[in-house]
Amino acid sequence: MIAMPSASRHPAKPTAARFEARVTRAFAWALFGGLWAKLLVAVLLSQPTLDAEVDSVYNRAADLLLLGGLFAALLAYADDILRHSPRLVVVVILGLASFLITEALTGLRLQTAIFEYLKIVTPALLSLVLMRLYARDAALVLQLCRITLTLVWCLACFALVFLPASLNRGGEKFWPVYFASLHTASYLMVVCAALSLYLFEAGQLGRRLLIGLVAFSCVLVFYGWGVRTSMVAALAFGLVYLGQRSRVLPLAVLLVVAFGLAAALVPLLFGIIHLPTWDEMVEMSSGRVSMWLQKAAILADSSLAEWLFGHGEGSDWIVSEVWWWSAKDSHNDFIRLLNQQGLVGLGLVLAMLVTWAGVFPPGVAAPLLAALAASTAFSNGIMFRPQASLVMPLALVAATAAWQHRTARGASQ
Repeated sequence: MIAMPSASRHPAKPTAARFEARVTRAFAWALFGGLWAKLLVAVLLSQPTLDAEVDSVYNRAADLLLLGGLFAALLAYADDILRHSPRLVVVVILGLASFLITEALTGLRLQTAIFEYLKIVTPALLSLVLMRLYARDAALVLQLCRITLTLVWCLACFALVFLPASLNRGGEKFWPVYFASLHTASYLMVVCAALSLYLFEAGQLGRRLLIGLVAFSCVLVFYGWGVRTSMVAALAFGLVYLGQRSRVLPLAVLLVVAFGLAAALVPLLFGIIHLPTWDEMVEMSSGRVSMWLQKAAILADSSLAEWLFGHGEGSDWIVSEVWWWSAKDSHNDFIRLLNQQGLVGLGLVLAMLVTWAGVFPPGVAAPLLAALAASTAFSNGIMFRPQASLVMPLALVAATAAWQHRTARGASQ
């Protein structure tokens, strides 16, 4: 049998390449389309326009659109993902098993547990897929990141102009929001400011536009919406980001803290200032320290099984001496996870964050994960706010593009 000439076999490669390019584009548009749908329907959570059931249907439909595209992409790129990030996949599976074991031992609230677990792990899984898509078509993924940034700002400005002022958090008036709540919108703006910064560093955004976006973000976060936890998240991001680029900054921060404590000690010794009372500390923390002590007492009375696997989904919500009018959670998602899912569940979530950082080049994920951890430690943070957490993978991909841009520029010099 005569072999076919080698030239006749070449057209198969371009055909396969074109097919793979179409698949990449299809998955990219499907994932970003699901994310955009999630962002678009967020107004129904902040300003109900129909009724609770109908609003929830639209929100769940957006969830299904995004998750459907995500799991299809995970299956399509399973070999590539397992080759590059096997530890994250293993940790995610173990975490799900831990959450299910907790519900089997406690209240069998399986649907709620799975829903809450998906909130935690979906951004990490989305990062796995986006990195595979970015490796195949970087220009398309970065273009869709820019479109997402534009959409967020258009919706935020629409709310500022057309929606009524927020009347929550003690009846105080704050600037109106589009995205679910003041906290969610504020966290989202912190993540989008980081996305803008990394797109600029990757050569995808102009300097003047970056300055304008970051400046307006600061106005919204620090003045218009007044959410202290998002301010802490922004500062955590900024300190880690600058610390990575300056060898002097970590030492400078340490010296400022040391001298600040020393300077505060002198007037304290002479009675010029006084330590805050317990009631003042509770008031300054908006009731958090009182709630945390109550959770510590609950944990102290827990059995070994409860320490390991927790008290079950929803057990963190209690009526406290400060928040007496309705049940509240810990306002610290690490304590919440420890109370509900135990040491095993909390440990696996922390392991997921560490392995998530390992998906990206060394140090790239540190500023954004510092912001996530800071918000998580002081409130219901970015981790449990899907509209904000789902944009984090985009910022991480943009940070990777910025890292590659700096590396290439350094190599060419």
